[in-house]
Amino acid sequence: MDKAPLSYRYQSKTSTPVEVWQDEQKSLSDSPQEEPRDKLHRWEDIPAWQRQASSNIDNEHIISGYRPPSYSWRISLLSIFSLHNESSQFSILTQAKTKKRSLTSATVNIHSHLLGSLLFAFLPLYTFHKLDPWHTAHADIIDMIVFAVFFYGVAACFLLSSSFHVVSSHSPKIAAIGNQLDYLGVVILMWGATIPTIYYGFYKDTRLQIVYCSLVSLLGGLCSIATCHPIFRTPSFRPYRAAMYAMLGLSSLVSVGHGIMLHGWHEQKQRMSLDWMALMGLLNLTGAVIYAARIPERLAPGRFDIVGSSHQILHFMVIFAGLAHTVGLFRAFDYTHRKIDA
Repeated sequence: MDKAPLSYRYQSKTSTPVEVWQDEQKSLSDSPQEEPRDKLHRWEDIPAWQRQASSNIDNEHIISGYRPPSYSWRISLLSIFSLHNESSQFSILTQAKTKKRSLTSATVNIHSHLLGSLLFAFLPLYTFHKLDPWHTAHADIIDMIVFAVFFYGVAACFLLSSSFHVVSSHSPKIAAIGNQLDYLGVVILMWGATIPTIYYGFYKDTRLQIVYCSLVSLLGGLCSIATCHPIFRTPSFRPYRAAMYAMLGLSSLVSVGHGIMLHGWHEQKQRMSLDWMALMGLLNLTGAVIYAARIPERLAPGRFDIVGSSHQILHFMVIFAGLAHTVGLFRAFDYTHRKIDA
């Protein structure tokens, strides 16, 4: 339910709803038509909770382009479908009067990962039916499962990320939940990307496949609990939460190292497509470093408020990393079925 207008909440007890509505209509009609009210806010105008929940967390170098708190599902959800309706409850009114398009700093973040989610959700259909008849003829049910785990894991991550950016200006409670789901998406992505790598890295070694897939799934489940359970959001549990995330990330490195010990570098490079995996890691690391350094907005505050900020660069780097991982999985698929199965 939309939050009541300020004028209604702070009216005296003797004012009726009709009188309040009439006062609001009069104030709107008395305002100059050539000076529509501003639909976007500056950094110093948004509340503290929104600074923590926005796509530019604690980033004062993004000066303008922020949506005011909407307290409305309708207003927040409308930002998915339009590039110019990313502001407050008054944006629809002023939009109709001014015909002026406004773009917020969250717009690119919403649409980049929304489109990325759709891309990876439909990639399995293209992969198994259109890409190469040889792939379709030789892929068994396990191949389809591990590819689906990867594709839909990435799609879920991007969908949760996009959803968070949609609702980050809704209210403190909803923004906090959205932030938790955003982190949960990262856990799902890490888990989904590791499962197929383990499968092809230890191809035909069922015991090690089960051991490492179980380990990654256990750590992924613990990280999910640490992300969503309220007790783990307290400062005292922060070190434990960070340790679980670190163990999930390191588990994939352990499996890579074990595979190299068993089969040698050259063989395992083919089985796991380690060159493409390295490119994936480099893209993710580059995006993370750019985001942490607040580049380029730190160098030119205000210039990258709408397009080109570090958070947006991070989004595209993650998408490119997912595509690099996709290429690597296809190469691993080719090698295991053409060489090992031959």
